[in-house]
Amino acid sequence: MMSTSPVYVEKPSLLSFDKSTAVVLVAISLMIAESFNGALRFYLDQAGISVLLYGPKVACLLFFALELRTFKAGPGVWLSLLLLLLSAGWAALNGAQAGNFAFALYGISPLLFGLACGDQIIRHKRLFMWAVVFCLVASLGGIALDRYISLPWKGYSYTVGGTELTANTAWVAEDLDRPAGFARISSSLAIIISIFSLYLMATLRSRLLGLMVCVVGLAGVILTTSKAPALAFIGGTGLLLILRYRWTARATILVAVVLGMSLPFVGMMTDFDASRISPTGSLASIYDRLINTWPNVIRTLMDDQRTLSGVGFGLVGSAVAAFPVPGAGIFMVSDSTVVYLWAMLGLAGLFLYTLHIPLFFVLADSVSQYGRAMLVTSFCICIVSWTTDTLEVTLANMFMGMAIGHALAMKSRIRSPSPKPHELPAWNGLPGLS
Repeated sequence: MMSTSPVYVEKPSLLSFDKSTAVVLVAISLMIAESFNGALRFYLDQAGISVLLYGPKVACLLFFALELRTFKAGPGVWLSLLLLLLSAGWAALNGAQAGNFAFALYGISPLLFGLACGDQIIRHKRLFMWAVVFCLVASLGGIALDRYISLPWKGYSYTVGGTELTANTAWVAEDLDRPAGFARISSSLAIIISIFSLYLMATLRSRLLGLMVCVVGLAGVILTTSKAPALAFIGGTGLLLILRYRWTARATILVAVVLGMSLPFVGMMTDFDASRISPTGSLASIYDRLINTWPNVIRTLMDDQRTLSGVGFGLVGSAVAAFPVPGAGIFMVSDSTVVYLWAMLGLAGLFLYTLHIPLFFVLADSVSQYGRAMLVTSFCICIVSWTTDTLEVTLANMFMGMAIGHALAMKSRIRSPSPKPHELPAWNGLPGLS
């Protein structure tokens, strides 16, 4: 008989370069740019090269465009992209210009990148994890520096193309300074710490290390004095602890999404006495949203007869701030992702928000650490979205896109037929996971 020698397949090393390596490097560059956003804006402006800070998001758009050729997604994703295109056309009829579309597309580029390319990060999860550790440690260190040292970028502003931008916002609330460290604003720093901490808690094998990350991460979020990210961090941690209880976890998910959708309408249905609310109280910000921000945006939609269609893609959020359009200034800040989506896409936007539920249900069935990490980080972002325009938060966009991409990949693997006994599978494990 002819003897056969075993065939050894060489696995790619950590530094081997392929498309997935390029993807993870873009994701890491985006995380570093956001974690050090305030400091980078200051130093790059001093060097006259502040435009470099926009590189990671431009790379996200490039990779999304390249991936579209082979992107395999369900009809829901393609319908959502078509809806975005139609919404842009509707916005053009409402006065939006090319700058509005370009800036809005640039803003959601991390979401599109995470959706189309994010699942490839699994192949380099060790490298990605160390990048998360680095950014988390730097963010926590930035809080300490902000509290005891006068940082040169704090309160610094500069001009790009005639538009004044802030490097780091000096923000005081309730007579307390809100530290932002190396980031641009304290609320962004709190979201960064929450997402990175929850990701590590879900992926670390050691329970002791996970507990240490939980304690340090929560302390960091509390020091920023940001309430919504603190609640979101606690909610994400709680969900991680109850995942083994299938129906309890699903009920928690359902309650979180329904609460997020209900809050903006509470202000419309409840008559709050604004004179009894202290402007320096701990609940002043939520009352301001309930009394002013949310009802004003919703009433404007009603008065303009835009409740069904919205005003269109490019006429909501920072795109209006960068490229003002007469009559659209009210939609610059919504302080709620539900209101943001409603203002932009009409009833279709409300429907998109409800898709959090099937997304979380799919991720809750994942048996992998990465799947659990995607669930708890996206659940955290969902809670933050109650009082924040999360589509304006770069890191939240990327991780939400990664969660959607992973859920689509999970459903695709379920639908794929199992190989026949006499057939060999095309691959034997994902490279870089062992």
